[in-house]
Amino acid sequence: FAAVAGALLGVTRGYAVGSDGFYLPFFSLVLLAMLAIAPFAEPWYALVPAVAAVIPGYITGAHTNDWLNAMFGVAAVVVAMRGRHVSMPTSATRFLDRLGGRRPHLRPPVADSAPRPAATSGVGIEVRDLVVRFGGLTAVDGISLEAPRARVTGLIGPNGAGKTTTFDACSGLNRRYRGHVILHGRDVTRAAPAARARAGLGRTFQRMEMCETMSVLENVTLGREATQAGARVQTQLAARRSEWRMAQSEAWTALDLCGIADIAEQQAGALSTGQRRLVELARCLAGPFDMLLLDEPSSGLDVEETARFGVLLQRVVAERGVGILLVEHDMDLVMRICDFVYVLDFGKMIFRGTPEQIAQSAAVQAAYLGSDEVTNAPTRMPERLAPA
Repeated sequence: FAAVAGALLGVTRGYAVGSDGFYLPFFSLVLLAMLAIAPFAEPWYALVPAVAAVIPGYITGAHTNDWLNAMFGVAAVVVAMRGRHVSMPTSATRFLDRLGGRRPHLRPPVADSAPRPAATSGVGIEVRDLVVRFGGLTAVDGISLEAPRARVTGLIGPNGAGKTTTFDACSGLNRRYRGHVILHGRDVTRAAPAARARAGLGRTFQRMEMCETMSVLENVTLGREATQAGARVQTQLAARRSEWRMAQSEAWTALDLCGIADIAEQQAGALSTGQRRLVELARCLAGPFDMLLLDEPSSGLDVEETARFGVLLQRVVAERGVGILLVEHDMDLVMRICDFVYVLDFGKMIFRGTPEQIAQSAAVQAAYLGSDEVTNAPTRMPERLAPA
């Protein structure tokens, strides 16, 4: 970028010397500092370099740049002492919102947030004889599983077992596979990801996928809009007021359920790992999804945060009746909240059963302990696999 800027400056000015008013070291300092102190794209920070660029054109003098440097230094010290980025004053934000015609994210009335009925138990997602190959590597080898609604189903296994690959096939992100994916009794094997979302399938990712510069509320609202993708493009470009109110209402309901309504206006890029995981879950709950694929949702959380997250998942299942297919390495969490567990190893299904049966399985112990002799595996579950 510096090279491009230099080329453009050379073409525009024809020369570049230190005394040129268009080429001052102060401007470079401001631009560099802006990248450091404004990482979350608050628009009002753009006023600082704009003002600094305009002042020398109207206030000329031998010491103008010295005063600008001093003012910039004082502002930098103030930001450092506050320990955070300075937000735009509320009054200024409201004025600019009115000027630009932007509607504030006001919380809808309680009457607009009527609780949705919980889904009844039944078939959620079913995988039949799934085979996924990458060249000569068979990542998933003929597995079958079923995750019903109103229940937490675990999908566990060592690293490289094929868990995320299975999720990619279920969600439609990878459609180069053999076998069938059944969602609510309907074959969606050839359906696109957006079509599966409209049918009620939501997903989170092992690597958190968030819009860093958007607010928490805006990120959660995307969960509702995801179900409209590819259906009616015109409504996404210009939604009706009733649709906007519905999306806002569902977003606030999901934020309340996850206990993060107090950070709705914060920017996602400034959140902790635990908060970001909750935002991802709320985004799924904001949409009309009754089947969730959660890919290592406790990754990056400490023990207490993981325990609270597990309680929240159980609450979601109890209140919403959604089904959850959970990929997770934290065995304490799996044993505590899962009703049924499938175990993969090298792309093959090696065991299935309740958490109690998993804890006593020699095959599972061998997979996690790295033993080739299943019959010689210890009869007692290792501490990290034993149920809490």
